[in-house]
Amino acid sequence: MATHVNERERKYRLPATGGVPLDDMPGMTLDPSSEEQGLDAVYHDTADLRLAHKGITLRRRTGGDDAGWHLKLPLGDDTREEIRLPLGGKSAPRELTDMLTGITRGQAVAPVAHIRTKRRLWRLLDDQGAVAAEVVADHVSGQTLGESSTVMSWEEIEVELAGGGAEVFDTVETRLGKPSDAPPKALHVLGVGVEPRTPERGVRAYMRKQADRMVEHDILIRRRRPDSIHQMRVAGRRLRSVLQAFDGPRDLRNELKWLSGVLGDMRDLEVLHDHLVEQVRALPDELVLGEVRRRLTESFAVRRSAARADMLEALNSERYFALLDRLETGHRLPLKRKNAKALRKARRRVDRAVGNIGTLGTDRGLHEVRKAAKRTRYTAEATGAKKQARRMKTLQKSLGVHQDAVVARAELRTLGVQAHLAGENAFTYGVLYDKENQRAEKVRRSLRL
Repeated sequence: MATHVNERERKYRLPATGGVPLDDMPGMTLDPSSEEQGLDAVYHDTADLRLAHKGITLRRRTGGDDAGWHLKLPLGDDTREEIRLPLGGKSAPRELTDMLTGITRGQAVAPVAHIRTKRRLWRLLDDQGAVAAEVVADHVSGQTLGESSTVMSWEEIEVELAGGGAEVFDTVETRLGKPSDAPPKALHVLGVGVEPRTPERGVRAYMRKQADRMVEHDILIRRRRPDSIHQMRVAGRRLRSVLQAFDGPRDLRNELKWLSGVLGDMRDLEVLHDHLVEQVRALPDELVLGEVRRRLTESFAVRRSAARADMLEALNSERYFALLDRLETGHRLPLKRKNAKALRKARRRVDRAVGNIGTLGTDRGLHEVRKAAKRTRYTAEATGAKKQARRMKTLQKSLGVHQDAVVARAELRTLGVQAHLAGENAFTYGVLYDKENQRAEKVRRSLRL
């Protein structure tokens, strides 16, 4: 069974005088007893080091008190999440490699680096005698694996927080100076992750950020993390909106639309189920008649399971991998329109959608207004038009409530019919249907529609 630990640590250079000069620090005590450890780790990656380039490490380590398979995911601010599994065999566990499919994109992972560490460990105690941090002095020997091999060695100090907060680093740095900018050991050996990314500005920075967020949330979707499907879908919509506003490649926009549909089936079922369960829970007991809760559970369980299977099939497909490959350089695409023109065109779509409400009907018409408002909001965000983005966000959220009510109303009618045909009491579905009608009407009144 996997265990999860968030570790926050900083690296420091070993002082020229040698030793670890952490005695007599204000409010802190260095436990004089220390431990010596021998650590042996083999790091796994794809042939082109896709994990390393994302700052991710996957290793099999022996020695120390946490021997096993470790997957480390960067969280920012000196923090990484470490997922641990027992040692097992020498091939990377599928439980870990499956999480990384959006990065490895079907490529096999294999040993790429071997690192041996001679470690001396001390514990740093706070003024109450509790362990605030662990301090380790490491002598590291590493080599790359493959047809050719590079061997290197170095020394470093690491301070990892245990029970203490960021103030521990402040205290330590009065003795050790500023933290070094050295990367994790494996990235050091492999020679990646050191060069800073080329800075981007404006629309291009916005696009790059959304592409990065899609990959980040891909990992979270595979780990079943709450809201991950929604966040990945939003990032894709933002990208698609910008590509539409700036007349980007139509085939790329179509692929993003396909992915949105794949994610949408699962996400919509999640939202709808949670909403209906909450609405039933809020009703007085005397208004909940028949097998409402059971029918909700059974109806959505089957559909959600099927939708997740379809979603994962798509997220493991060559089509999806090809889309991610294109998005990695999507921010470099030529922008065919100036910011102001792109935003004007997006805003005019909202006006046209409002004008078409009478032709399309209220429910469908408002849904089209919502989609146009969403596109305009994301274009405004990308171009720095903050006031316009806020206005469109407010409109989008109101119309989102209306659309949710429309979808819930249709679902309740279907469930009510199914209950009636099964000989069950359908009264509660009618009560809930009326509540959704009222919810939609409240939005229409607020918008004077």
